[in-house]
Amino acid sequence: MENFQTLMMQYIKEHKLLEAGDNVLVGCSGGIDSMVLLYFLNSIKNELGISVAAVHVDHMLRGEESREDRLFTEEKAKQWGIKCFSRAIPIPEILEKKGGNKQQLCRTERYAYFLEVMDQTGATKFATAHHADDQLETILMSGLRGSLQDGSFGMRTIRPFGRGYLIRPQLAVVKDQIAAYAKVQDILYREDSSNAEAAYTRNRLRQHVLPLLKEENDRVSQNFVELAEDMQQDQQFLQELAEQKVARIIKVENEEIILSAKSFRVEAHALQKRMVLLLLNYLYNPKQVPLTRQLVEQMQEMLQSSSGTVFLHLPQNYIAIRQYDEVLLSRQSQETVTEPTSSIITENWTPIYQGRQYKVMPTARQEQIENAATWYFQAPENASFFLRSRKPGDRILLAGMNHPKKLSRLMIDEKIPVPKRESWPVITTDENELLLVPGIRASALVSRQKRDGDNWVLIEQNL
Repeated sequence: MENFQTLMMQYIKEHKLLEAGDNVLVGCSGGIDSMVLLYFLNSIKNELGISVAAVHVDHMLRGEESREDRLFTEEKAKQWGIKCFSRAIPIPEILEKKGGNKQQLCRTERYAYFLEVMDQTGATKFATAHHADDQLETILMSGLRGSLQDGSFGMRTIRPFGRGYLIRPQLAVVKDQIAAYAKVQDILYREDSSNAEAAYTRNRLRQHVLPLLKEENDRVSQNFVELAEDMQQDQQFLQELAEQKVARIIKVENEEIILSAKSFRVEAHALQKRMVLLLLNYLYNPKQVPLTRQLVEQMQEMLQSSSGTVFLHLPQNYIAIRQYDEVLLSRQSQETVTEPTSSIITENWTPIYQGRQYKVMPTARQEQIENAATWYFQAPENASFFLRSRKPGDRILLAGMNHPKKLSRLMIDEKIPVPKRESWPVITTDENELLLVPGIRASALVSRQKRDGDNWVLIEQNL
């Protein structure tokens, strides 16, 4: 008992998990780990100057057994003079309606309730009963799944949670020490029958792998707790450095990310994977979209060169395009382009296309229009004008050039993303002379100032 208490107090002080004035909410299942933690924290609350409350969730997965767990937790908390908050959450009913992973749904619903109670009570710390053996199991499971690649290494001793912090003071001890403390203090608890089910990977590790490891070294769990702390400190340093690097090399415009492949490549390899993850996190929430090792490696490989054009399709209809050195991350449009192959432009506004509308009229009838740009040009009085998508072979005569330039070359020079080129609008005469490539360049045939002979005016209004 003394060993348990000494280890716990040393760990709490060393990691600054609790301080005077803390309102601590303890997650209690009714099992031995959480009941010991609740009892222990309640026994030292006066010494540390903290207050303690309990919270319990009945997932309604084990019928009467789980209901009795709830009643037991409430009763023991009452005996110890501890306020207890509890709720029954109909997980089977939610699963039937929404589907999904049972374990993940339980955790999501459970932690949502914990946060609700924290807000309700003004709790500053939320304590869970994970111990050193749990940490070893967690790291082994992550290794089996291959999820150590995401930068995490085990459970953190303390992390932000709601308006306070989640803490794990029992990482200081192993299961046997918890059981010994429970026996000496005569702490009653409930056994969850699902803990013995071999269908769960964690249970198989606990029953078969951990005993073998402890035969080799009975301090293996404590060693992994210390290893996790060292790794997490290194990870935090590298993550913060990667965030600084990414912030310096990217430019965010209209929900698109632009960067230089060369600026990425010069960074240390240890930072590159973290930088890729950060870039992807700008696009979507990784908790909703799993980021696989393959995707991260493909993205990293894409950024290792500045030659040619490379496409990489990402989850949720995003795309990464590296065109020579420039890299663009953006969402592909799901909208069907409504622009017809050739839409005539008259003195009435065209439909709005890419945030702009157009009209063409004789200069003699020119109107003064707010927020509009005007281009003057000369054309026959009976000429027609069109707004259409670009066609193969389109050329445009630019100021200072003797010969028209291929529109495809102009778009490359102007770094227009490849997916946008085919539907990019152009404005032409009925002789297929390009007057304007909106948002890119105007032809030498038009002028912002009226010249002698100019008898038409093209008006563009941004909306």
